[in-house]
Amino acid sequence: MGTAAAEDVAGLSPDDRRDEITGYVNRMQRTRVEELAEIFGVSAMTIHRDLDHLAKDGRLERIRGGARAITARLAERDVKLRRHLHAEIKQKLAATAATLIEPDAVIALDDSTTVGALGAHLEARQPSTVITHSLALMGIVSSLPNIALVGLGGQYYQETDSFLGSIVVEQAQRLTADAVFVSTTAIKNHALLHPDAEAALTKRSLLKMGGRKILVVDSTKFESSGMYHVMDLGEFDDIVVDDGLDAATRTELQRLGPRIHIATTSTKANS
Repeated sequence: MGTAAAEDVAGLSPDDRRDEITGYVNRMQRTRVEELAEIFGVSAMTIHRDLDHLAKDGRLERIRGGARAITARLAERDVKLRRHLHAEIKQKLAATAATLIEPDAVIALDDSTTVGALGAHLEARQPSTVITHSLALMGIVSSLPNIALVGLGGQYYQETDSFLGSIVVEQAQRLTADAVFVSTTAIKNHALLHPDAEAALTKRSLLKMGGRKILVVDSTKFESSGMYHVMDLGEFDDIVVDDGLDAATRTELQRLGPRIHIATTSTKANS
């Protein structure tokens, strides 16, 4: 971050400064308190308070003398951390995926934090009904007067902030949707995978509701590890992915048959 950039962050409100700090730590992977104090023109004590606040929110990890970015491996264990991992890319993916929601459609949304970002677009897109097992999305949809909510309940899991398991699957089997939006933690060998058996089973049950199957996923998930098969990529109608995906993988996806929708990210634009 050069002098001009340092001038840009001078005098920010605490919330805006913390947003900028989070972005800086994510770019640099790790940084020290003294470096942040110099960049943002505040005292080291202020930076300590900012980092403590951000760590409590799960937006970064505190280390001795500074902070480091939340890794995908660490974030996978905690939904609070996952919501902040690649947050800007998730927002871009959600904005692109939202254009696939038809007015008055019945849509199903899984409990992934990537699909969860669609919550901000539901009021504008006006589906007639949202089906979900995500508690966070239930809270969003319940506040929208013109959209009906069908919540899939069962055993609640705090680490995913959602309901999972056989009861959710049984409920999903009785429902149909015009479009189903899902994401995952791993894509390999032309298939959607997930490290958790119950989560994989629940995603599979949502996708069997019929209608348009839409995968929303960031490019870092390709060639990641996962144990349980959810669905082959060729069975999807649409794949929404960011422009960090390499050209060879993009060509391979197109060969499999789904329509590919590319979300332009600032990371790519500024590279």
